[in-house]
Amino acid sequence: MSLLIVRCPLKPFHGGMTSSPGDWQDEAQIEQFEWCLIQGEDASTYQTGIGSTESMPYADQALVLMPTLDVRLIEAKVPLANAKKLQQILPNLVEEYLLSGAESISVQAFPPVPGKPAIQRTVAIIERAWNAWLSQQLGLLLCPRVRLIPDCLVLDWHPADESNEALAIAPVISLMRSEGNIILTKRTGEQLGVSWVEPENIEQGTSLPSMVGHEQAVEISWDWLAPSAAQYIKITTSSKSANFALNLLPKTFRQQASKLGRKGLTDLLARQRGEAGASATAGMAWTDPLVWRPALLWATYALAVMVLGLALHLTWLAVDNWRWGNKMDFMAAQSLSSASASSLAQNIASASPNASPNASLNASPNSNGDSPFAKPTTVLQAFIKQATQEQRRQGVPTDADFSAMTAKLLQLKNLLGPEVLQKIDYDGYALTFELKPGSTPQNSAEVVQKARSLGLVVTPLEANRFRLEPYAGLGLSL
Repeated sequence: MSLLIVRCPLKPFHGGMTSSPGDWQDEAQIEQFEWCLIQGEDASTYQTGIGSTESMPYADQALVLMPTLDVRLIEAKVPLANAKKLQQILPNLVEEYLLSGAESISVQAFPPVPGKPAIQRTVAIIERAWNAWLSQQLGLLLCPRVRLIPDCLVLDWHPADESNEALAIAPVISLMRSEGNIILTKRTGEQLGVSWVEPENIEQGTSLPSMVGHEQAVEISWDWLAPSAAQYIKITTSSKSANFALNLLPKTFRQQASKLGRKGLTDLLARQRGEAGASATAGMAWTDPLVWRPALLWATYALAVMVLGLALHLTWLAVDNWRWGNKMDFMAAQSLSSASASSLAQNIASASPNASPNASLNASPNSNGDSPFAKPTTVLQAFIKQATQEQRRQGVPTDADFSAMTAKLLQLKNLLGPEVLQKIDYDGYALTFELKPGSTPQNSAEVVQKARSLGLVVTPLEANRFRLEPYAGLGLSL
């Protein structure tokens, strides 16, 4: 995997005053981007050059270093909010740190540091016009993945007086010369750094002002910057790193670059889309939670869809069962004779709460083992009783006849075991049977389940006493 390291030029300033955006568009400023290309894992072998971003070679990913002098990093308490709302309130949060209005600056909050409060964030402040110009220039890089960070983050850092082994190859303070001045840069935290300008009379290797202690500054060179930048990429490929998702580039920088007229860039990025996804996770361990985050997210979506689909299906079945029951009742009511309708009305009235206890007891389907069809209380039960009586008057066999019921009971008896029946009662519509105590180890639920396996419907009444329903329990809400 190839890595392209790019050093952005300093924002032009003259006599302590920053220049206008018109001064950045000249050819000389565009040609001041320095680059270093590393092929493979060996960071000691590289190619270097200087020029515009459009002329730089292709790489799998690019790490762009922005001078810390052009970005201000501060720690602030940032409220917990979504990205869109946070971008609206950030300018107001940093207004106390500005000498001018917040309309001319671009503010971006760094990702939270693991192990620290989520509201304690590092905020980067960049001049809006300079940030837009850099985004346009960097959008011309032939790299699927581009990251822009302050150059102080590739320096070594001594937290709690302990050496940072991850970037031990980098110096603590770096310097560069520009227009008769020396620009010093120091890293002060995981996501913090400072940069300032000193007169040219400070030479390399001499002691620095007391504000930076006894450290020695080293001039920026690719000999230490290339390995340090490669090490930075390596340690930030894990989601546990504080700077894993750190990128100062706006999400729209590719769209801004396309407006410059480079048509081939969009086609190249489309062809490299698959490779870009592999490059983004290259070097990440399979134990890293971020590697599995997309798969787990889609698995969660799939599980939620399955649960929702099952709930909708069960709801539809319940509604369809209710609708079908109403339809059957409606069709049965149209076929009831006047005598059956009158008997049904009387049975419903006697089973109402206002009726006498004896009437309610006599109308109960389970009282004394009587069949629910002896005194039907629903339209469907009344229709079944009427149809059964009519078929019997015509001499047609029915499913509620004694011969048909005893044949069903014989099938159930063969499944339960021999010598299990103690008593049989037949009321003309259903058959009530009683099992011998201790003759079978099955409980009521097991007897009902075995009857269902034969396509029969058995209703438990009391201990060892059951009722075999005709018509497989039609109309009994089973």
